[in-house]
Amino acid sequence: MTDIHSHILPFVDDGSDSVEKSLQLVKTLAEQGVKRIILTPHFKKSAFETETAKIKEVFNDFCNSVKNLGLGVELYLGQEIFFNDSVYDLFSEGKLLTINDSKYVLLEFDYFQFQDVEDYVYNLKVMGYVPVIAHVERYTYLDVKSMMSLSKMGALLQVNSACILGKYGKKLQKKVFSLIKAGCVDFIASDMHYDRQTSLTESYSVIKKRFGLDIAEKLYKTNAQIFFS
Repeated sequence: MTDIHSHILPFVDDGSDSVEKSLQLVKTLAEQGVKRIILTPHFKKSAFETETAKIKEVFNDFCNSVKNLGLGVELYLGQEIFFNDSVYDLFSEGKLLTINDSKYVLLEFDYFQFQDVEDYVYNLKVMGYVPVIAHVERYTYLDVKSMMSLSKMGALLQVNSACILGKYGKKLQKKVFSLIKAGCVDFIASDMHYDRQTSLTESYSVIKKRFGLDIAEKLYKTNAQIFFS
């Protein structure tokens, strides 16, 4: 499996405040059969603004620590970017991280207050990026029809494994299943924090049983190949 969305890197956001905790998270994912993990620390104005140079420094040190464990897990770097109009200049100036230094960018929006996500997706596509929208099930103002439209525009959609397991209620679980049935979900990921953990293995089994092996393999494994080509 590949986990494309996680907050494992220590000291840079709300995911982990120690190397020891971060190593434990990597061990947890390795035990679930995850072979590649994309570390995506938050960027959000006035909340999480660790400079990319610092993130890369911490990442390189952490990779060495993980190698010493001998787990056979590969780490890659990205960033979960809370998006609004002020972020465009940061993209233009190269001050934000894409997924594995590619054209793909992991985006987060306000859960409750409306944002024109279609407009942001369009503008980023014009700039040459491919938006990957994090935990799409959480945005209360985006229904299944809206997310089908975003998918047709070329955005890629990620949902959290915890919602597959019903950990945030039946309503969100039903929404996620509707999205998968509509064919507009591209990835299922952990969104792992030290104090917010979930089982990718368990959610994979749910998807396999409900939608079949082919869909499960795409959402947890093969679709993520685009980030490594």
